[in-house]
Amino acid sequence: MEVIRYTTGEAVEFGDHVSYRSMLFWRGWKPGRLSYLPGVSPVHPEMEHGGLTWVGVSGADGTFRGVLVDPSSRQLKKSLRFVRRSDGGSFLTPDKIPDDEW
Repeated sequence: MEVIRYTTGEAVEFGDHVSYRSMLFWRGWKPGRLSYLPGVSPVHPEMEHGGLTWVGVSGADGTFRGVLVDPSSRQLKKSLRFVRRSDGGSFLTPDKIPDDEW
């Protein structure tokens, strides 16, 4: 599978610290961690289907959201920013991805 990249060109890695804009409130950025990465994480049917893939972001507030990977460029949307690499600390793991729609 091709490498997924942030809009800055940085390669996406499992556990990265990121900031994202909420879908409901476009003011301000929220902290989160990448907890699902296609090609690295075990396949989850809500995150990889119909030829499309999403990375999973676990918010510091306990929320989970999927961010679509552009299928042609393999890049993430501008609403997700790279902050820093993982320090190995704990975060929501792929087995905790909600089964219902988020």
